[in-house]
Amino acid sequence: MSAAASRELDALRARVAELEQALSDASRQRASAADPPGSARGPAVIGWEAQLDEVEHAAQMGNWLWELGSNHVTWSRQLFRILGCDPATDQPSTERFLAAVHPDDRERMHAGVQLAIETGEGSGAIAFRVRHRDGTVRECLLSSLPVVEGAGPPTRFFGAIVDLTERRRAEQELRRSERMLKEAQRIAHVGSWSYDLASRTTRWSEELYHILGVDPSVRPTFELLASLIHPEDRHRVFGGAESASPLGIAGPVECRVARPSTGELRHVQMAAQLLTDDTGAITGLVGTSLDITERRRLEEQLLHSQKLEAIGRLAGGVAHDFNNMLTAIFGHRELAVRKVPPSSPVLEHLTQIGTAAERAAALTRQLLAFARKQLIQPTVVDPNALILGVEPLLRPLVGEDVELAVLPGSQVWPIHIDRGQFEQLLMNLAVNARDAMPAGGRLMIETANTTIGADDAERRPELEPGDYVELTVTDTGQGIEDAIRQYVFEPFFTTKEPGKGSGLGLATCHGIVKQHGGHIWFSSAAGQGTRFTIFFPRVRGAPSELPARAPSTAPGGGETVLVVEDEAQVRDLCVAALRSFGYSVLAARNGKEAVALAATHPGAIHLLVSDVVLPDARGPALAAALARARAPLPVLYASGYTEDSLLPGDLLDGSVHFLAKPYTPTQLAKAVRTVLDASAQGRRAKGSGDAPPPASTAERLQ
Repeated sequence: MSAAASRELDALRARVAELEQALSDASRQRASAADPPGSARGPAVIGWEAQLDEVEHAAQMGNWLWELGSNHVTWSRQLFRILGCDPATDQPSTERFLAAVHPDDRERMHAGVQLAIETGEGSGAIAFRVRHRDGTVRECLLSSLPVVEGAGPPTRFFGAIVDLTERRRAEQELRRSERMLKEAQRIAHVGSWSYDLASRTTRWSEELYHILGVDPSVRPTFELLASLIHPEDRHRVFGGAESASPLGIAGPVECRVARPSTGELRHVQMAAQLLTDDTGAITGLVGTSLDITERRRLEEQLLHSQKLEAIGRLAGGVAHDFNNMLTAIFGHRELAVRKVPPSSPVLEHLTQIGTAAERAAALTRQLLAFARKQLIQPTVVDPNALILGVEPLLRPLVGEDVELAVLPGSQVWPIHIDRGQFEQLLMNLAVNARDAMPAGGRLMIETANTTIGADDAERRPELEPGDYVELTVTDTGQGIEDAIRQYVFEPFFTTKEPGKGSGLGLATCHGIVKQHGGHIWFSSAAGQGTRFTIFFPRVRGAPSELPARAPSTAPGGGETVLVVEDEAQVRDLCVAALRSFGYSVLAARNGKEAVALAATHPGAIHLLVSDVVLPDARGPALAAALARARAPLPVLYASGYTEDSLLPGDLLDGSVHFLAKPYTPTQLAKAVRTVLDASAQGRRAKGSGDAPPPASTAERLQ
């Protein structure tokens, strides 16, 4: 017998004893009343029966009495209701009782009745079901006690049947609510606890055990809960000026909890509330503990992302202005070199100016790559071919004491990337590996095809399922300590000595990968080397051929070029440079000035050289306006920094000509000549009759 059933039986026995005495008194009152047939019963008897009925109804219990000698059975009014019988038509009997029992329990109940008769003992607590005539089923509990008069065997049995249906339904609802509460706490990472002031006992929910990292078998105490809070945070939780409770419990308040098994620190938000009785006296405390560790981690990631975004915007803006200045430095240096005799001592100074400008330009490119604001011209390429092409540059870069192993995978898929950016990515990773192996080691570069399925994507939620090219760069160097892992891709973070690193190498790698839709991770441990893993999305199509090498000298020409540049130094340089190569040059500061200049110029304009972003327009919008005012012009765009949203897609896919700042006069002349020649070739291919007539008047920019 279960403990619960035993307790119910003891309670029933006590109740049966009370009711047995009451029924005996009622029998004597009936016998002494000697009412004639059909006469009214005495008011005392009627009042007692009504009182008994109310008590039984409240207890969901019915009573019965079985006279063994006469086989006469008496049921209380509530027992008729419990058994689903009608007092007007159903005669109480053991047979009628067994007929009301559920068929699946009937044989067991019949055996129990026979055993009680044979042994003369009570039945104990027997659980069974009753099926009413309407098909409803009630859960019941029967108990019986023999009534012995004198020394002989029992002459009758007295018993009670309790209807447990509503109680069982309430218990099931309670268990369901407890399961829902437990599941809700697990999902929300909220644990609850209570403290009883009178008994000094504490209760914890299952989720609180999990949050605190305590074994569920451990007895919860208020002292244990307090001991798990970080020492530096206890004064804020259990005392201090901000305490909101007479018991010294502040809430809600954030604190750190040290899990005893692992020592792991969890961030928890605690809140507590006093419990009082009807008189207002404090009886205890109830509280919650919300695990906010994951939320704090996401907040830190968001702040970190916002910080990097702010740094990126600053870096992009600085690089934009700096590229304009570098263009002027490069240009005027080259123009000065042309005018200085080879034997002049000034030439050495100009060479040093060029070297410093090159270093500044490289730093600017790194800033733009980190900020993901460098204008790229990606093409479909074979990654293996790019790696093998840059391998000769990497070997002297890493040094003789570092073994370089390039292991290209078989039939690796093509990817969409800017060739120069890919080479910079590899060189930055190689330099980083070299610096991590001051005593020498091994650097391995590998490629492979990888397909990410749904299961893999769950481990790497940033990856969409699909095909990728995996590039890994592994070194046997010093590794990365856990304390600095989160700063690896941050700009200007470096562990090198002052003057030996800008801290932009890995930040640049991260920017290059992200700008091309890829993903980069690393795995490392102190003293065990580092492995960088990069995933680039696979693209369909055949890799494009390597671009043809530009001629070493820049041929000039006699065409007319319209230069539109808002930066005065850069604009003056472009005019001087192009005129030095024989071109006729028109110069404008903005889009409106360019349209007006084109409208009044009597001759032909063969090429537009325009900055991508102008004070009053964008380069593509200016080109469209000039096309409406005159015949369409070939365009050479120039910029040192741009947002992707500022340009149409065709500027990035190679269909529009672009010259990146900073550039030299020679580079400008080569680009101009290339665009003019391509335009002339295109006109010859189309035929002279296809060109639209020029507009009569210029349209102003909107």
